[in-house]
Amino acid sequence: MRARAGLGGLLNKVTIRDVAEYAHVSQATVSNYFHKPRKLSDITRERIRQAVETLGFVPNDAARMLRTGVSPVIGYLAFELASATTPEIASAIESRVSARGMYLLMANDTGSRAREREYLQLFEQQRVAGIIISPVGDVEAELARLRQRGIASVLSARHAVTPEQASVSTDHVAGSRLAVQHLVELGRRKIGFVASSLDLQQVADRQRGAMSVIEDVPDATLEVISVPERTVRAGIACAEQLAARSPADRPDALFCANDLLAIGLVQHFVAGGRIRIPDDIAVVGYDDIEFAQSTVVPLTTVRTPHAQLGTAAADLLIDEITVLREPGGTGESRTAPQIEFSPELVVRASTIGA
Repeated sequence: MRARAGLGGLLNKVTIRDVAEYAHVSQATVSNYFHKPRKLSDITRERIRQAVETLGFVPNDAARMLRTGVSPVIGYLAFELASATTPEIASAIESRVSARGMYLLMANDTGSRAREREYLQLFEQQRVAGIIISPVGDVEAELARLRQRGIASVLSARHAVTPEQASVSTDHVAGSRLAVQHLVELGRRKIGFVASSLDLQQVADRQRGAMSVIEDVPDATLEVISVPERTVRAGIACAEQLAARSPADRPDALFCANDLLAIGLVQHFVAGGRIRIPDDIAVVGYDDIEFAQSTVVPLTTVRTPHAQLGTAAADLLIDEITVLREPGGTGESRTAPQIEFSPELVVRASTIGA
């Protein structure tokens, strides 16, 4: 077996063969330890783990990719890694990816189109097997180019425009229609839509769905109330501004682009004591995050399937990777699967009272 250290304390390269000899197993068994560990017994895994640790062995995934032509890495690019829904989506993706013996490389473009392009270029340079992206900008042309380079992709949380692009999304137009129709049926007519930049397609879809309901109700209005970000803090600041208006100038209902904004609004109104929820202002959120039902006034919201979306995106990407490996798989004549989930309205005290 090769010595671990040479002159000057420099480590010689430790190979999978060295690990196999040290652990008294075959090289195939060591390979299974890294890529198919469930095939090994607990005793064998522990023996190999000790050999890896003792020898300081680091598996060379680049060499594996050159040998097999398959990268073990999938890239996930999101515009809000810190949002309340992204961790659940990412966890579902990771679960499916790891079950295939692959790895997930996550990146956050912070809402920047330039940063989004840079990460797509980085993923291309790293020759990832595929990309799941919840985009800020229009990236379908770039993803089509990457498919020609053998890199599969799935749009997450946005329905694809081109038929060749695979996507997994939620029907946000339908979701916002559910929310605003609920408010209208309760007799609310001065509805405020609280949202950040409408440049984000998912937010624009929610406004479009809301407006489609208002257009059918002659005495109803929709006021777009802009906030700088979709956070609890932004919701509190928005509530402060609304509380400063005269009662006649305030909306009688608020539909928020996500639950965090709605929670901030409800929190401030209740703490201030002058505006009653839902008597004076009814509030509806979007996403049905974990805290929506446990806030000071349980929040009516639109439930979207976060974990199911992540699972579907991962499974679809694996399928797309398989298709690209087939002869002629990079051709653009194929119609890719486009999965769309339907949201549902969850009614709680913030619109109908205790």
